Amino acid sequence: MNDDVRREVASFIETIKLPFQDRSTYLETACSGDENLRRKVEALLEAHDRIGNFLEEPPFGPSIE
Repeated sequence: MNDDVRREVASFIETIKLPFQDRSTYLETACSGDENLRRKVEALLEAHDRIGNFLEEPPFGPSIE
């Protein structure tokens, strides 16, 4: 993994830990004016928010106990 991708992933991971209303402020600091990085992290955040927590919820149907 190259340094750019590491920075994108690290920024994304730190940002998703924050409440939604604090994300923009954090990204301003974390991206330090790098608009390309910010766009990539925001795209990851949008995808994450669209997907939601589908893996955390059990599938429908009979449960196995």
